[in-house]
Amino acid sequence: MKDLANARAELARLQCRESELVQELMGVRKAVAAQKVVIDELVKARAIQHIERLPNELLAEIFLYIRGDRPNLVSVSRRWRAVIINTPGFWNEIYLDFYSSLPMLLKSHLERSRQTPLTMVLGSYDEEPLDVVIRHADRLRTLRILIPTSQILSRIFCARLPSLQYLTLRIPEDLVNLLPTIRSCVPALKHLELSVYSASSILYEHPGNDISHMTFPQIIAAESLEELSLKGFTFDWEFPQDNVQFPLLQRLALDINHPIPFLEALVAPKLTSICFTGGYRGEAIPRELTGIWSKLDNVTHITFALSRFKPVDREYLLFSECLCPIFRGIRHADIHVDYVPMLLDLSQTPDGQDPADYWTCLESLTIRSFTFRSLAALERSVSWFTQRRDLGRRKLHFKLMHEDQTDNLVVLNTSHTLYQTLQECCASVDVKTSQFP
Repeated sequence: MKDLANARAELARLQCRESELVQELMGVRKAVAAQKVVIDELVKARAIQHIERLPNELLAEIFLYIRGDRPNLVSVSRRWRAVIINTPGFWNEIYLDFYSSLPMLLKSHLERSRQTPLTMVLGSYDEEPLDVVIRHADRLRTLRILIPTSQILSRIFCARLPSLQYLTLRIPEDLVNLLPTIRSCVPALKHLELSVYSASSILYEHPGNDISHMTFPQIIAAESLEELSLKGFTFDWEFPQDNVQFPLLQRLALDINHPIPFLEALVAPKLTSICFTGGYRGEAIPRELTGIWSKLDNVTHITFALSRFKPVDREYLLFSECLCPIFRGIRHADIHVDYVPMLLDLSQTPDGQDPADYWTCLESLTIRSFTFRSLAALERSVSWFTQRRDLGRRKLHFKLMHEDQTDNLVVLNTSHTLYQTLQECCASVDVKTSQFP
């Protein structure tokens, strides 16, 4: 009997142990399943690209930098497509020629832009899409009219553009008298790029235009402008002395055939930066200077540039000399290498003074577009800096730039004799690649 009782007790103990083991096994199996889930989630997380973890708002900001790839971006995923469609900044740049005969698509894109400021580029006249955009004229902030006609100008500027701040206008001279009608339409205009071309070279017909004896204040709105770029022909324009008022103008770029009359007429007390570009020549440039030039003493930055698309005009290079004495407050000068022989050469002035020496406040000089063909100009620059040092004048910060598309670049290193001389004569020397502005 005792043996039987012991056997039954041992069985009970084993059955209890079996139950405990089964419970423990079930717990282990649950833990294994849970760990597998964790591992699967980690694997999936590692498989997701980092960009997909970004919030939509940040993703949209990144996409705006590459908005030109919009067709490719929307095809990547549903999420990317949704982000782009719901981001107004993707739809507020309107290249109107693209929507020719597609007014419904244009309406859709304008709806997606919501109430954001609009940029419009217009290269040809198509009445239907232009009418669609005109309904949103109050949102236009930037407008570029590349090939204007009287129909385009009349249609656009019959509407008021209260938010327009940036206007680029390429216009034949026989349409210039339409510009006064623009003045009252753009009360907030801050930046104007105006290019005027000879009507005889462009096929436009607008009978009845007579721009003779037209004064500049009649042609352009000047009250609110902060930046003006004027390019082309101004033969028939009148510039009454000290009568072109730009109370807020800060930056001015001139590429016109008669710059002196314009400067004589200019009154811009806040002007600090001016750029001259050679082009549209073929005749002697008047160099007789009249007027009170102290009005330009606030100009601290000057640039002498050359057009990328026109040959060098020596008449304009020589003309740069007579501009130096009227800008006596220059602190920073930026010049194309072709101007060096004219601006940094003692022999060019009767009093034996370099034209650039009129800039007594000069702090920095940048010379651009050096090549091996410009070594003589480089040597002349070094001689000029050496002369400044010997005369005890202020050391300048010097920057030597070359085009990244130019062959046969001048390479200066610390062991180069010219470089060592520049270091001795300048406050700092910087040699790098850059595009001319």
